[in-house]
Amino acid sequence: MPDQPPPSAVPALVGTAQMADDTPLFIVGCVRSGTTLMRDLLRRYPGLLCPEETHFFRWAEPFRTPHSLAPLQGNKVLAMHRRIDGVDEATYRQILATSRTRGELQRRYVAAFAAAQGLKTYRWFDKTPQNIYGVNLIAQEYPKARFLHLVRNPLNVVASMKLGKVVSVPDIHGACNYWLEAVLMMRAFEAGHAPRVMQMRYEDVLADMPGRVRDILGFMGLDPIDGLYAATDVRAEQNRWRAVLSAQDVRVVRNRLGWHARQFGYDLEAALSEVAA
Repeated sequence: MPDQPPPSAVPALVGTAQMADDTPLFIVGCVRSGTTLMRDLLRRYPGLLCPEETHFFRWAEPFRTPHSLAPLQGNKVLAMHRRIDGVDEATYRQILATSRTRGELQRRYVAAFAAAQGLKTYRWFDKTPQNIYGVNLIAQEYPKARFLHLVRNPLNVVASMKLGKVVSVPDIHGACNYWLEAVLMMRAFEAGHAPRVMQMRYEDVLADMPGRVRDILGFMGLDPIDGLYAATDVRAEQNRWRAVLSAQDVRVVRNRLGWHARQFGYDLEAALSEVAA
């Protein structure tokens, strides 16, 4: 089998910073699993950039086909993200129109984001949980990229979706599938890319702050900075599932996700016994 060609050179975009480096971290997993908290913590590190959620690798349509471009052009939430990043629509439209692959789109967008911050030297990472649907493509586009897979107790994930403050999934099976599909895809991906994947439970981040952030920085090849993080940066898990989920809801989550949850140390049998008592 012939060697894979290196990633193609990307034409420079007028007015942007130097092209983004190719050693990023991608934070992925099920939504409502602490990815936003982790993004905000890592953003504190000097010279480490992360745009708002991009969703560039989320949708399973060949890039530059009509179905792939529609959400990238017309999604109001993503347009709001670009405004927060300081990337004006004219620049973004130029990037989108002239990028040949998702990898080029991501690289050039990050460069434009960095330029908006006035930075020429930086490291970057991406926090788009749903990009988990594109991890295999990301791994090929970025041979040096690494992946942080955050996992949270599925009871709290499902409860959060049922509350619907950020992501609303009223169907209990739909909420379960958000968690299950993320876990199954990362299990398959990690089997072939173990050195590039760090798996971490959200609850362990809360229990060992700043130790777990130090681990992630080391995984990225970055030195820790004394005093940058403290235990007070996080608060204990509130376990809202106890107030939000009915006994029947807990039974469904246990039946659908119990075996998989045990692989991460979550005991859904105990939860079912608690609500049945």
